[in-house]
Amino acid sequence: MTQLEVDLRYLGVLDKALQISAELGYDAAVRYVRSSYRLLSKVYHPDLHQENREAAEEGQRRLNAVKERLDMTPDQDLADYLKTQARPSKGHPRILVVEDEEGLAHNLADLLALEGYHVATAADGVAGLREHLSFRPDLVITDIVMPIMDGVQMVHALKDRDPGLKVIFMSGFFGTRSIQNELMEEIERFGFPKLSKPFRPSQLLELVRRALG
Repeated sequence: MTQLEVDLRYLGVLDKALQISAELGYDAAVRYVRSSYRLLSKVYHPDLHQENREAAEEGQRRLNAVKERLDMTPDQDLADYLKTQARPSKGHPRILVVEDEEGLAHNLADLLALEGYHVATAADGVAGLREHLSFRPDLVITDIVMPIMDGVQMVHALKDRDPGLKVIFMSGFFGTRSIQNELMEEIERFGFPKLSKPFRPSQLLELVRRALG
């Protein structure tokens, strides 16, 4: 992963920038990326977070470092990078990772990208539904217990929209009473593979290869 991609993912703007570039062009996407710093700097302003001032100050430091690097990146270089992300190579499947733990989502995205897959991420079921519309994945890898909308609810909606979609469920709660009583029967009816956290990267990659045939 390049430093530019790391910075854009830290700002949380990469997926939206790609959507904007598809709808309005790369100039608009570049303007969106550059404007994101101003909004986030307000969100992280230490004066607004007296109880979490240390974390807010660290966030500001990271934002300032990202802004310095982006300020030294010409608009054309930023647009060229977005173009490489928006034009997936023929034959490379697209995978959407829906996971509310940000660090795990990025780790999974990096792992899958190294294997040659094109990857997008979403932090909950509602975001996953939105991302599906623009990204059109061949496979969705989703956590089950998430805020706003859980993975099972999201998959129900996705299957109505895209009946042939392939899915892998992952959770740290398989085998616990909460999953067995409330969701396990629904999960079993789907017939999709299940992966218990924590898991080895090789386990995930094998399930991905099987799911994609």
